[in-house]
Amino acid sequence: ADADADADADAEYATTTDQFDIALATDVLYDVDLIHPLFTSVSKCLVRPSSSSSSSDGSEEGGGGIFILSHIPRACYNEGNPPEAVEDLEKYIIDEAVKYGLHLVDIVRPPKKKKEDGDASFRRAEISDWTPVANSFVGGGILIFRRA
Repeated sequence: ADADADADADAEYATTTDQFDIALATDVLYDVDLIHPLFTSVSKCLVRPSSSSSSSDGSEEGGGGIFILSHIPRACYNEGNPPEAVEDLEKYIIDEAVKYGLHLVDIVRPPKKKKEDGDASFRRAEISDWTPVANSFVGGGILIFRRA
């Protein structure tokens, strides 16, 4: 009976693994070697675009699922890591994402300085006031990808 339940669970999982519209990951790339397992998982779990709504760059509205990666570059580098990962980690992440069918849509960065005019950018600037360390977001960003 347990084998039947396991088989049913496996069959249900196989039919639902591509059902996520959005995947969110924060502070998960603390080691360069984790980039490939992360993108393997994300690319398998996000909704694929329908053939009528897909564009070659994955950016068209109604395309595949969205992957939001909050990233602050502080990854551990190991012997054998590609030199391009060490030179420009964010570019390396973006380039690797493309190999898994994830195309960059946007990068959201914290504000560089506070605005005093009371508009929406001022409210976003307050985010930098919440952090205990002034440079805790240095080089960081929220990378937004779409499944192609």
